[in-house]
Amino acid sequence: MAMKWFFIGTLAVGATVVSSHNTLTGRLVVHERRDASHELFWNKRGRASSDDVFEMRIGLKQQNLDQGYDILMDVSDPRSPNYGRYWKSDEIIQMFAPTGRTVEETKNWLKSSGIGSERVALAASRGWLVLNVTIGEAEKLLQTEYWLYENDEGHIFLGCEKYYVPAQLGKQIDFIYPGVTMTESRMSNNLARRSKRLERRKKTERPMRITGRQQTNCSAVATPECIAKLYNIPPANKAHPNNSMGIYQKGSWYQEKDLDLFFSAHAPNIPQGTRPHNLSINVAVWHYNENDTYVSYPDEADLDLDVAYPIIYPQTTTVYQVDDEYYNLYSANGYFGLFNTFLDAIDGSYCSYSAYGETGDNSEYDPSYPDNHTTIAPGKPEPFDPGDFKGERMCGVYKPTNVISMSYSTVESKFSVAYQMRQCNEWMKLGLQGVTVVGSSGDSGPLPTNQCNPASFNTFYATHPGNCPYITSIGGVMLQPNGSLAAAQVDEIPWATSGGFSWYFPRPEYQETALSTYFSKHDPGLDGKYNSSGRGFPDISALARNVAVAVLGELDVADGTSAATPLIGAMFNRINEERLAVGKSTIGFVNPVLYANPDIFEDIIAGDNGICGVEGFKAVEGWDPTTGLGVPDYPTLLKTFMALP
Repeated sequence: MAMKWFFIGTLAVGATVVSSHNTLTGRLVVHERRDASHELFWNKRGRASSDDVFEMRIGLKQQNLDQGYDILMDVSDPRSPNYGRYWKSDEIIQMFAPTGRTVEETKNWLKSSGIGSERVALAASRGWLVLNVTIGEAEKLLQTEYWLYENDEGHIFLGCEKYYVPAQLGKQIDFIYPGVTMTESRMSNNLARRSKRLERRKKTERPMRITGRQQTNCSAVATPECIAKLYNIPPANKAHPNNSMGIYQKGSWYQEKDLDLFFSAHAPNIPQGTRPHNLSINVAVWHYNENDTYVSYPDEADLDLDVAYPIIYPQTTTVYQVDDEYYNLYSANGYFGLFNTFLDAIDGSYCSYSAYGETGDNSEYDPSYPDNHTTIAPGKPEPFDPGDFKGERMCGVYKPTNVISMSYSTVESKFSVAYQMRQCNEWMKLGLQGVTVVGSSGDSGPLPTNQCNPASFNTFYATHPGNCPYITSIGGVMLQPNGSLAAAQVDEIPWATSGGFSWYFPRPEYQETALSTYFSKHDPGLDGKYNSSGRGFPDISALARNVAVAVLGELDVADGTSAATPLIGAMFNRINEERLAVGKSTIGFVNPVLYANPDIFEDIIAGDNGICGVEGFKAVEGWDPTTGLGVPDYPTLLKTFMALP
């Protein structure tokens, strides 16, 4: 059964709200309307000047996207005779490529508004039309008003509250950009504030420091030895040449001295000097040994490698380092545009195809290249180049690894529905190629952030990208002094493993039994705060409290689902090693197998994910929106996947 997408707060294409204005193409209908939650993140400033010129993009719909779920299940469901028979990249492109039948009709509509065909270019993928227009021309074409909006970083963006398209084109045009989805204005402030990012990196006081490799209480310091014992993970002894584990990084660079310190203290079997493969995406300057923590704080990058390497070695890791200095340090905040430029680099077609109203990257959220921005900074009053990547945007330059671990997430309401749906399609396409994608569920319980803002207490959103049903969302547990496991929650910081239900993506069929059982036996109440019909997350969990790490030349511990995610990703990578060694396929999109075998997990029934004094979801018997199906036992997980063809 195919999944049926739905919107909240945004009108779907072809909505029936009608304008009385007529054009040569007939009556117009509202194509997109801004989500009400927009007001939480943006302040409306003033009208845009009618003479300003900007680049408009009109996205044309891809075909067969409604079949994506069924196609993926055909190669991912353990009951399917086609399990593991993955698609080739060119087969996927051909399956979903947009048709060109609307191009001429769209050009005629533009012409009727005074925009000649000589001003309109068709992308090579035939996925979108691009043209330069004035604000005045755009307002006439779309029967709207363009405004300037300011975000909490002080950046100014251009967009509108709603816009209209001809009724007969409503089901053929995905979206028009900028519109409800905005673009950064040239009036944007040059100097961005990084207070939120720095706040996120503040360290909490620890009762102890680790000095060298020593026996410890695993609940206080979870070393690789503790993790291996907890999950029954034996030492690795295989390294298939095509099975390096992929790790996504944005704005955080590992330090070589930290890796060597960690290996020496906690994983002496890994030789000093062991390093990942480094693949830069739209990066001009590397900071792998950066001493300036304003430029790069290595906490995330060090943590991911410290967790993954001891599980997979002698296998290697591949770090996908994304975006240049301007966008990571001086422009949009560290959460915006998390994955699109990465997806561009591993799938060239993603750079330009249209789906759900999105065509190519979205400059409200995503960087644009070549980058020629200048900026100013404290002590540097004159504009300077902060380290811009001046090449063309990197499209299709790398192959995806078999497992991709992503320890970055944010609340789903921060991005438009269409933006996330288009990106979700790409995770589906990676699954079709046999790629496993794991993403952190987040560290703010059921709330959008852990800032304890009362305005956010009444609506529980899911986190992006784990709200997409084609990603395996990883929650967090903590090891208690008595050796038992509970949902990860620390009141004094505060943080708690994120979990709940999506407002933007419906419950996938593979979750139906687990979620129906949860609501029938453990209805959480909390009426009106969450969408009980939405995709539930997380899927599974792993250790996320007091995980050993080396950062800035010191041994310490780290918290968060950022630790749990590479731990699970490394286990999946190990399973791929074993399957590849006997001539089998990679495990690809794993969720259907996980939900078909819930008994292979240790069920977590202690704790909850309440935070900021707000009641959250409790860990209960079976799947729950705090720890998912539970935590894996590696030998049992391996046995389950090895039994598949």
